[in-house]
Amino acid sequence: MTRREHSIDALRGLAIVGMVLSGSILHGLPGWMYHAQVGPPSYQFTPDVPGLTWVDLVFPFFLFAMGLAFPFSLRRNLERGVPRKRLVVKVLKRGLKLVFFAIALAHLSPLHYPGAVGWPKWFIALLAFGGFFMAFCRFPNMEPRRSDRLNVFGYLFLAGLIIFRSLAFDIPFAAHNHDIIILVLANMAFFGAVIWLYTPHNWLARLAPLPLYFGVRLTHDISGTWNQALWNFDPLGWMGQQWSWLHEQLLAVGIDTSQTIFYHPEYLKYFFIVLPGSIIGDILYNHFQTRSRSADHPHSISRFKGAVIITVLAVFLNLVGWYARYPVFTLLINLGVGLGLMHLLKHPRDHFSKALYLISLWSVFWLILGTVFEAYEGGIKKDPATMSYFFVTCGLSGFLVIFFKLLYDYFEKTRVLHYLVSVGKNPMVGYVASSFVIMPVVYFLQLRPFLNSINTYWEWLGLVRGLIVTGAMVALVTFTVRRKYLWKT
Repeated sequence: MTRREHSIDALRGLAIVGMVLSGSILHGLPGWMYHAQVGPPSYQFTPDVPGLTWVDLVFPFFLFAMGLAFPFSLRRNLERGVPRKRLVVKVLKRGLKLVFFAIALAHLSPLHYPGAVGWPKWFIALLAFGGFFMAFCRFPNMEPRRSDRLNVFGYLFLAGLIIFRSLAFDIPFAAHNHDIIILVLANMAFFGAVIWLYTPHNWLARLAPLPLYFGVRLTHDISGTWNQALWNFDPLGWMGQQWSWLHEQLLAVGIDTSQTIFYHPEYLKYFFIVLPGSIIGDILYNHFQTRSRSADHPHSISRFKGAVIITVLAVFLNLVGWYARYPVFTLLINLGVGLGLMHLLKHPRDHFSKALYLISLWSVFWLILGTVFEAYEGGIKKDPATMSYFFVTCGLSGFLVIFFKLLYDYFEKTRVLHYLVSVGKNPMVGYVASSFVIMPVVYFLQLRPFLNSINTYWEWLGLVRGLIVTGAMVALVTFTVRRKYLWKT
């Protein structure tokens, strides 16, 4: 397959746009503009508050898109005869790149300095963005060897910046100081990909780790059990306990074996999003290898228009129902959405329609399962993440795949989704653009005080600030995509 699956790019792009927007808006807006557990009036994390907002959807959308992409990035290699062992090494390297990325982000972000540091932290952020570009970018007009050398230089440059920061500002290096979102992605990029590699044609085997992990998660706090021992096992921590001299030597260079460096069993809970996403990815890969679509007869057009409306409406109504705490209303909505969507997409006549129908079946299943689990663990919550949260967001992600697939490939509304797709093609540039490019430029233009206090004139201008930052991010990422400067993390 040579073409990209634009529905994956669109979902991934939506997640990045949501991440940047939610991180750029100011306080003073209604509670549904923030994470459900960190809303007004205190804006402090309150773990007992259930609910779901649009902000709570952006991370699972990205994780689901990661699962969608596994077949497209790995199956072609299997079909070309690349050994699984070599592919395992490939995904391990990718995971380690993300770990490095997570550590570099935390150490070079301008937000992680003492208050007395002024312009140097913003200048270092701009330099760090250049380092990320050199380390992760594929340069289309450069010979592969030269490109690889530049990548290596980029890693060394970033390491040098981290060392300089530690020495110049007396901020010790600590490998356990990382960007938690990227570290979770690193775990999913490795463990999720390995599971897919050994179950490319067996969905039941792929889903088997989910109930097993669920069982261990339920019982890991029972003292004296192997469940607890398995949950608490950390290879690096075990080595530090066995050999105290090793712990001391590593601690001297900022690696604390008692802290989380790469792996933690709690991160594996996101299997409940990534692995279902990989099943939808298989369906996309199997049935969308050509540009063919359903015949343009009135019956198909009307059914697909209805599917577009019902999928996006399902996302909106779930946000309203779960945030306002109307569980019975949301249950009835989800049952109605499921029946309506399956009615619209039933009796598929070609590969395109069949794939949409299969995706709808899986999505409805996950959504209803999440609705059933909602009463468990005190209601749906992102943090600490509940079982309901995993399954509901899986179902809503699947609905958006249908929405984007129909809008882009069937109704050919490519201009409408152009910028989302562009951001989805280069998501890590979008992830760092705000902190490492846009805000440093804003600082040097002396606009930062104004933007940070804009909501004092009118609270909704806090949203305008977010839209300005997000729009600048989209413009920057779109430029890199047009020039084919794509990061490979």
